[in-house]
Amino acid sequence: MTGKHLAALSGAVVVAAAAFWLYRSKNVAAAVDATELLTVGRVDYPLIVSASGILEAARSTSIGPPRIRNENRFKLARMVEEGKAVAEGDFLLEFDSSDISRRLRDETGNLQKVQEEYQKKRSDFDIQVRDLKLQLEEAKADLGKLDNKLSGLGELVGLYAASDVAETRIRRDAARRKVELLEKKLGHVTEGGRLDLEISRSNENHYKVHMDRLLDAMDALTVTAPVAGVVIYRRDWNNEPRQVGSYIYVLDSVLEIPDLSSIRAKVMVDEVDAGRVRVGQDAKVTVDAVQGKVFEGKVIQLGAILKQAAYDRPQKVAEALVELRAPDKSIRPGMSARAQIQVGRYPGAIVIPMTSIRERDGRSFVQIRKASRGDWEWREVQLETNDGVVAVVSAGLEVNERVRAKPKG
Repeated sequence: MTGKHLAALSGAVVVAAAAFWLYRSKNVAAAVDATELLTVGRVDYPLIVSASGILEAARSTSIGPPRIRNENRFKLARMVEEGKAVAEGDFLLEFDSSDISRRLRDETGNLQKVQEEYQKKRSDFDIQVRDLKLQLEEAKADLGKLDNKLSGLGELVGLYAASDVAETRIRRDAARRKVELLEKKLGHVTEGGRLDLEISRSNENHYKVHMDRLLDAMDALTVTAPVAGVVIYRRDWNNEPRQVGSYIYVLDSVLEIPDLSSIRAKVMVDEVDAGRVRVGQDAKVTVDAVQGKVFEGKVIQLGAILKQAAYDRPQKVAEALVELRAPDKSIRPGMSARAQIQVGRYPGAIVIPMTSIRERDGRSFVQIRKASRGDWEWREVQLETNDGVVAVVSAGLEVNERVRAKPKG
């Protein structure tokens, strides 16, 4: 082979240019050429635990059925659409009023009946008292006449027989007893009648109070916003909002108006990772609905017990709350969120992608480029940890060695 041929052959050999392979941050990288080679280097590698969940507000105003005496269940008739911005006093919910309307009609009928009974009793009482007063006046007049007659007989006792005096005295005494009896009867009738009227009036007031309560309840069935904000529907155990026509118990919440300045992420950490998560660890949160934006935060609370992820997902998870340092108006409670929680760091670590590793019989291997021989060499490596995308190599690789990005053979 001539020197010219050797030069041409040498020019045909393509030497891959190195670049940094990135993962999650600028610090997590490995050099890679334009084809299939990765140049081994050391980086500060953050150990990340991934978790998913939803956004929620730390402070919010819950909205549900009104507090109405002796009412425990309400039928939802109408509600404001989710995501609507409302001002204080704007319409939020309306509950079915048919039952209260029926009771109001019944109470109105009862009130009218009691009022009619009161008027009849009042009329009968007035007539009876008037008649007794007339009888009493007549009895007093008769008594007066007999007293006068008896006084006159005393002066003319000699002109009349003693029997006439005795008869007049008997009639006078009878007239006095009649007056006394009529006075007592009038007193009893007056007292009894007034008591009966007071009872009727009390019954009337009773129904009036009931009607006032029912009227207040009718008004309360239309719920307005106590504060200004954005409406968010509350979800049930199956992540479903309440529907018009469904029944709501008095302590249930139908929707909420969150304080958007207090938005945080509530995420579920898998059981295998829960032991590494601690309060105070930094986290980065992304929101599916807001592409290209990362929110910085930290873990402020970790659930003390594990629970089932969902009714159809048997795996166990721990609930973690991530406080966002600078939430903005683009995010809302209920949006899906993903958190990358930094649970540790490997300074100066050798990091390679999982795609460059081949597993054999529980051991890990990579292909190393041997430039001197122009071929590849399989080498076993020891892995410290991995996150499913990249792995930290604790032994088996040296800086500046070149690893095949996707092993072959």
